[in-house]
Amino acid sequence: MRSMKRIILLCALALLALSCTEQRYRVSPFARKPQMAVARYDREFFETGTIADDAFRRLYEEKILQVGEMDAPQSEVFLEIFRTDSDMCRVYADCGECFDQAFQSAFERKVSKAFLRLCTFIEDMPLPALSFHLSGFGQSVVSAPDILSVSVDKYLGGDYPLYADLFYDYQLVRMSPERMAADCLNAWIRSEFSEENLLSDSRVLDYMVYEGKILFLLRKVMPDEPFEYLAGWNREQADWCRANERNMWERLNAYEQLYERDRLMARNYFGENPTTVYFPPEAPGRALCWVGYQMVARYMAAEPSCDLLSLMMETDAERVLTRSVYRP
Repeated sequence: MRSMKRIILLCALALLALSCTEQRYRVSPFARKPQMAVARYDREFFETGTIADDAFRRLYEEKILQVGEMDAPQSEVFLEIFRTDSDMCRVYADCGECFDQAFQSAFERKVSKAFLRLCTFIEDMPLPALSFHLSGFGQSVVSAPDILSVSVDKYLGGDYPLYADLFYDYQLVRMSPERMAADCLNAWIRSEFSEENLLSDSRVLDYMVYEGKILFLLRKVMPDEPFEYLAGWNREQADWCRANERNMWERLNAYEQLYERDRLMARNYFGENPTTVYFPPEAPGRALCWVGYQMVARYMAAEPSCDLLSLMMETDAERVLTRSVYRP
C-alpha cells in the first residue's frame, strides 16, 4: 500500500514538474495580437515602376536587385528593363494568381500568430514591416532592420517551368507557397540571433547547438507547422534524420569531429548542400541539425527555469551538451 502511494506521489510530482516546464511555452489568451499586414510591393513596382516607401525602395534597388544607387539614371534604366522583361512579366502574372487575396489573408494570419508567440517568449522582440516583392529569383526572404520581405517568385512550386534550368532538385523542395511563413520566421529569428554573435567558437559542436536552438525556437513559435518545413527538408528526409539520429552521433564521435574547427567541415555539415557528405546519400543536407535540435530539447527539459531568451543567448555549447546528458 505504501509502495503504491509512493508511486502515485512520484507521478504527481513528475506531472507538476512537466506542467511548470511547459508553462514557458504557453501564450495567454489575453495577449495582444499583432496584426501583420503584407505590403504588396510586387504589385506596386510592376504596375507603377516605383515603390513609394523610400526605405524599402532603397533596399530593393541597391541590395535586392543590385541595379545601383537609388535614383541614379543607370539604375532607372535597369529597373525598367527588369520590369518589362517578358519572362518577369509572366512571373508577375503567375504570382498574382498564386498569391491572391485569399492566400495573402491566410499568410497574414499564420505569420501574426507566430509573431504573437515569438513576442511572448522573447520580450522586446521588434515587429518588422512585412511585404512581398519580386527579386528575379534572388534571395527567398530578405531580413533587414524593421523589414521582412518575401521574394514571391521563389515560391511558385517546385514544378514551376522557369525553375527547371535555374535550381537543383534539392532546392525545389523548399520553393512551395506553404513554406513561406516558416521561412519568414526562420529568417527573422536568424537576423535577431545571428550566428556571428552567438558562436563562442567555430567547432562543429558550436554550429550544431546554434542550429538546434534556431529549430527549437521555431518549433515553439510555430508548433503546428510540419517540422520538415522548419528544417528545409521533405517528409522522407526528416524521417531519415529521426531514424538515424544515433548513427549520426556515433559517426561524429567515431571520427572525433565534434570539436573540429575546420570551416570546410562545418560547411559540409551545415551548408546548403543536396546531402551531408559524411553520411549516406539518403541523408539530406544539414542533417546534423536534427541532432542539435534533440540536444537542445533535452537541455531545456533538464533546465526548467531556462526561458527561451536565455536559451538563445547561451553561447556555451559545451554547457548545453553537458547539461543535456545527450545520449541518443
